[in-house]
Amino acid sequence: MSGARKTPWLGKEPNQKVWYIYWFESTRRIRRRSARTDDRAEAEKILGEFILEYADQEEHGPIAKPEKYPIATALRWYLQEHGPELATADLAARTVENFVGFFGGETTVSTLTPQVLKRYERERTRKVRVYQTKDGIKKVEDTRPITSATIRRELVVLVASLNHAIVNGRLTSAPKIPLPPMGQHKMRYLEPEEIERLLDNCPEAHVRLFIKLAVTTGARKGALMELTWDQVDFANKIIYLNPQGRQQTKKRRAIVPISEYLYRDLIETKKAQEEFARGQSEVAGETVPPCGKVIAYNFESVKNIRTGFRRSCERAGIEDVTPHTLRHTAGTLMALAGVDLFLIARLLGHSVQRTTELYAHLQPNYLRGAVDVLATAAYHGQLTRVNNAERPAVVH
Repeated sequence: MSGARKTPWLGKEPNQKVWYIYWFESTRRIRRRSARTDDRAEAEKILGEFILEYADQEEHGPIAKPEKYPIATALRWYLQEHGPELATADLAARTVENFVGFFGGETTVSTLTPQVLKRYERERTRKVRVYQTKDGIKKVEDTRPITSATIRRELVVLVASLNHAIVNGRLTSAPKIPLPPMGQHKMRYLEPEEIERLLDNCPEAHVRLFIKLAVTTGARKGALMELTWDQVDFANKIIYLNPQGRQQTKKRRAIVPISEYLYRDLIETKKAQEEFARGQSEVAGETVPPCGKVIAYNFESVKNIRTGFRRSCERAGIEDVTPHTLRHTAGTLMALAGVDLFLIARLLGHSVQRTTELYAHLQPNYLRGAVDVLATAAYHGQLTRVNNAERPAVVH
């Protein structure tokens, strides 16, 4: 949509590999600042931090009606004031950038009609996932279109931004925004034989460790990719999936015991990282600290495991799985083994209700005790007569 942007955005200059942050100053002149990186993901993270700083420099302004309040303003304030509580600030910044790229900086809240939102959904779903290589060349790694689940998550951010503006006295009201229906939950999980085959066909050590961690802890991909050695308590054999200082969100991160097999793998991985750091220190003539992340490739932190995991699945001949399938595999295998649903919920960071919805059907006897109690009440009279008839007569 037309209109000058108010929210900062990313772009590139001719013959330049690095990304730049652009924004309008009060005189409507475009300013720029180098992000000093050619990596798109890193640039988006820097953009998120800049947007927080940029929004902090402006005053709140008076309360406005929907036809006077820009969508970009609502998104910017939401990112500044609620962004630190979100899972990742860079993900929020990327979502804001998508909206501003479509709506522009001046489009007001009153224009959010069902027709406009449908057009946004159509334009987003026609796009493909494009990734930036380190040499600055764009490379399409995944030609699948943006899914309706992604659109739904983005619209949830938009709804939250508008509600945030209303609650904080900046916006009088906002139109109702319909959300696409939630997709059906994928019930695919890996059998133990498939897990073994996947590990056998996974040459990268960091991908193998990720698979073992995901299956044995049930943790989400994001928690494992952010896992540091400070969160691993080797003395007590415990992993604290939620790092110190991070506020728990609805997607809770649990405290998980470490199995004996995983314990040995983690010890070996940590020793290898430390030995590599010592070798680097000798070459450099100064102390080079080891990588702080548990999941590391060539002793450097990894931003995403998706490509390595996909290639391992292709080698193993395993289809229709994603890294998240490993988490569902952990829950399913526990449920099939008869582990109490309350314990499964604690390990996965789910509510008991959500765990019951996902895994109760895998335990046919889960409700047997409750049904027996109800049957005893319903057939009380009949059971009493049967018991009396079977009771031997008393001889006086």
